[in-house]
Amino acid sequence: MSVAIFRAMLLGLLRDRGALLMSFVLPAVFFVIMAEIFTATTGDTLNLDVAVVDEIGDDTSTRLLAALEQSPALRIERLGGAGEAARRTLRERVRRGLADVGLLLRADAEPLDSAGGFGPEPIVIYSDPARAVAVPMLVGRIRQAYFGALPDVAMGNVVAELENQFLTLTEEQHAELAEGLAELREDAEAGRSSGWSFEDMLAFEPVAGDGGRLSLVAYSAGAVAFMFLLFASVHGAVSLLEEQENGVLDRVLAGPGGIGVLVNGKFLYLVLQGVLQVAVIFGVGWLGYGLDLPGHFLPWLLVTLVAVACASALAMLLATACTTRRQAQTIANTAILIVSALGGSMVPRIFMPESLQQLGWLTPNTWALEAYSGIFWREDPLIEILAPMGAMFGTALLAWLAANAVAQQRMYGRATRLRPTRRTGDQLLGKG
Repeated sequence: MSVAIFRAMLLGLLRDRGALLMSFVLPAVFFVIMAEIFTATTGDTLNLDVAVVDEIGDDTSTRLLAALEQSPALRIERLGGAGEAARRTLRERVRRGLADVGLLLRADAEPLDSAGGFGPEPIVIYSDPARAVAVPMLVGRIRQAYFGALPDVAMGNVVAELENQFLTLTEEQHAELAEGLAELREDAEAGRSSGWSFEDMLAFEPVAGDGGRLSLVAYSAGAVAFMFLLFASVHGAVSLLEEQENGVLDRVLAGPGGIGVLVNGKFLYLVLQGVLQVAVIFGVGWLGYGLDLPGHFLPWLLVTLVAVACASALAMLLATACTTRRQAQTIANTAILIVSALGGSMVPRIFMPESLQQLGWLTPNTWALEAYSGIFWREDPLIEILAPMGAMFGTALLAWLAANAVAQQRMYGRATRLRPTRRTGDQLLGKG
């Protein structure tokens, strides 16, 4: 008996392509995506786009930038100009996401070959708090380039510091040396700065939003909202197939409205449900974490309406194209997990290798995240986020039209066969 049950279940699995897909193909695809992401975060395949303004332009800064350009983990983009105009351009590129991080070599600061710590820092790093992980990565590369490509400068700093404080040969100066070393030890144990260090040459300036915490809250809200919006939309849309299996659909199709009324009615319901769902998530971000939802309400509402329409239309297209509820749920789960991983809903796209980042632009998750980030991180006007909004609106329109067309042409077209049957029945009852 147990063998018979085993055989029946095995045959059922082999005949169910959706179950085979979910059991064996999806886990492998999902593993490949996540493996690519996490190997990129620990290896040299995670590349940073670095915008650079070199106001110094001497031999030291040229050698430093040349060493950075040799790093396989950095894509250096040199911007021309100097002064405040060039700095504004640099900040703007980071703020708009055109560069992961910005690097400024300041002319109005201490020289790069000085000991540091006694004036304005010569190296300024501009960062978006939402991509804060790029900062320590760039600092590590700069430190490596500084001590690797400029050993004469680094050693000169150490020698200058020794000459300034310690290099004396008299007994009195020996005593001063011992006292100075003791002070350095005390400062180090207390966590205070002790003489020259590479960090004395660095300054950091965020360029977006109200700080890293709120930027990450906004990112998380958008990422979570759209991923669960996809799941909720599919759950509501497949009720169409459930009604078909229960025989309810046949009675609806026999009415005067036809399938178009049913598809569009469900679509409108999904849009309303989705707006409320996204509002709850961003409302929690506002009340619990200080996200400025009231200050960005109108652009948020417009982006949310377009994003919800996109998710709802795609869900309705899936429901009309599938023949059973199980098939629709299998395809939906597979597709949603993949596009959410590629689109940044699970892992920020900055952690992904370049190939996956480019693939992410084909997913609605990326479009939604770009639109929400433009509102809450970069505080862009609506015209600046028209591209992702246009992509979502176009997808929503095409998917809605396709859902109606598929519904008319596929099995729901049997409504035309139901109406004659009904008239024949009426005539048999003497009502004709």
